[in-house]
Amino acid sequence: MKTIAQPAVITPTIIGLALLFAAVTFIGVTSKKVPLLSNIRVDIVLLVIIGMTICSQGGIGRVAATGQWTHTLSIIGYLLGGLILLIALAVFVGWKLPFIANDQQALFAIAILASLKVVNAVTHYLLARG
Repeated sequence: MKTIAQPAVITPTIIGLALLFAAVTFIGVTSKKVPLLSNIRVDIVLLVIIGMTICSQGGIGRVAATGQWTHTLSIIGYLLGGLILLIALAVFVGWKLPFIANDQQALFAIAILASLKVVNAVTHYLLARG
């Protein structure tokens, strides 16, 4: 039986992107004045783009490589990603969501959900490995 090698969930590229994600989140949440990052909506767009890049490598990309589309933790990852996209969409179309009163709270919610996606991806990787 041929086994499929699992791509790593944590790589130097993912670590660099995660550090960039953390920096953008810090700047957005603390309202620091940084050129190009002083607009909370730009920060949200950056978080979504960086998050999708991380997911394509360590999340959905790994799921595709191993064919584990219907695994419970994969489905949880889809739901978390969908929530992130819903919150980002709500910011730009003006929808009011429960527990999110402004754009800064939306940015923080996206950062928390993305962090949960990372924990989910690492857990999935460790369970599938062992």
